[in-house]
Amino acid sequence: MIKRPEQARLSRLRGLMEQEAVSALLVTRREDVRYLTGFSGSAGSLLLAADKPCLITDFRYKLQAGLQAKGVTVVIQKKDFFTALQDTARRMNVEQLWFDESSLTVEEFKKLKKEGFAPRGRRDMVGLLRRRKDGHELKSIRLAVQRAEASFRELKKYIKPGATEREIGLRLDHLMREKGSHKSAFDTIVASGGNGSMPHASVTDRRLKKGELITIDFGAEANGYFCDITRTICLGAPSARQREIHGLVLQAQTAAINRVSIGTSCQSVDAAARDVIRQAGHGEHFGHGTGHGVGLMVHEGPSVSPLSKDIVEKDMVFTVEPGIYIPGWGGVRIEDMVLATDSGVTLLTTLPRSLEGLKSL
Repeated sequence: MIKRPEQARLSRLRGLMEQEAVSALLVTRREDVRYLTGFSGSAGSLLLAADKPCLITDFRYKLQAGLQAKGVTVVIQKKDFFTALQDTARRMNVEQLWFDESSLTVEEFKKLKKEGFAPRGRRDMVGLLRRRKDGHELKSIRLAVQRAEASFRELKKYIKPGATEREIGLRLDHLMREKGSHKSAFDTIVASGGNGSMPHASVTDRRLKKGELITIDFGAEANGYFCDITRTICLGAPSARQREIHGLVLQAQTAAINRVSIGTSCQSVDAAARDVIRQAGHGEHFGHGTGHGVGLMVHEGPSVSPLSKDIVEKDMVFTVEPGIYIPGWGGVRIEDMVLATDSGVTLLTTLPRSLEGLKSL
């Protein structure tokens, strides 16, 4: 009998719970529930206390939960979630209920207390496990990358003077869906000309112009997992200034990627990119972190930033995405996804990073 990946994940979580003396854990974040059970519904929480975890959901997901959450007891709430949780906890002899401080709201905390629980907050244990991707997760992430990159390659024929940012963004979203994604990983960014100076610019009806830079930040989905890629291209022959700034960002990204190794601090990876940009006189034009984890969420651990306390571990997947944003001029960002391995780092993304990417795709 083939063992489901969720079983191994639950086993690792139980080991961590035992290590930290957590007798009963309430998991409420949708992505955490999916990671541990396979259940992808929008309403469901997991209670881990006995040998067999309990998934509490409502009537809408009765059949779906039974099909997806194999090996898990499914409890269908009759009145509301908190009443069902109380009844389930009583049957499982739960006295102390722990929860993830980063995912439970104040209102939910108050309701737990009202139902007679003595809830205690804890660090995000499931999130710690999710940082290191298993083989099943890596397969889905690689598929998401393939869908995104194939879509971007096909997009090139639509990137022409006169097309609007919105048209290009919608086209790319459509292409990723055509290739199997249920949705885009996030709102696709197409920032042309001066709009490129805003790292997370929203698409507009601005028309593309020959000779300007276009930053495209996009991601596809596969089996609930995402990817996150950014390319900055020039619509036509780039100027010396455009080549200079793009070359500097590429140099910074390369320095950060080369710094990635197991045991290295994520803060150090960030510093490798930031130092290159600062020494070139553009420190004030790079104000965000160098990267973040990607998986069931587009932004998850680890954090690659000046404030990060995270350490690179084997099988972590995260972005490396330095940028330079100059008000009134525009911006450049290059983003790729890396996998930390025993031998160093594997680049999961493969699109050309050259400024003339439109020509070389």
